[in-house]
Amino acid sequence: MTPDRLALKRATDDLLSGVGGQVKAAGFTRVGQSTLSTYASRHNRDAFMPIDIVADLEPLAMDREGWPHVTQALCAVMGGVFVALPEVPASDGDLLTMLGRLSKEAGDVTQEMCAALSDGRIDRVEQAKIRREVRHLLEIAVALDAIVANIPTEETRK
Repeated sequence: MTPDRLALKRATDDLLSGVGGQVKAAGFTRVGQSTLSTYASRHNRDAFMPIDIVADLEPLAMDREGWPHVTQALCAVMGGVFVALPEVPASDGDLLTMLGRLSKEAGDVTQEMCAALSDGRIDRVEQAKIRREVRHLLEIAVALDAIVANIPTEETRK
């Protein structure tokens, strides 16, 4: 099994754990516990959780670390990342505040990178700090995008 497929299996197992286990998860979707077990099993190389079942279960594991488990893993397999949209689009009055936050986070990423590279290499701890700052930057950029998308334009004001 490829590393990408193993990552999907691990994510499926994490999702099921996040819901409270296979038996509990079965009560929230169209398949039973044994089928859910098959989806998470590394021994069942060709059985993966269908998208509608992922959609049924992932919202139930929102408070668990790594959420949304399968979606995150699938995004990584596709060469991307998952960034949640803000729950409530902010008003355009928040535009300057968000722009300031974006600039601050970009500065934090730069600061962590410079500190890490001061000795000519990046270790695991430094890598984790940089990645955490980059994720914050992405989250703020997505929130800023939502604000900009909600700004009334000349065409929508008429």
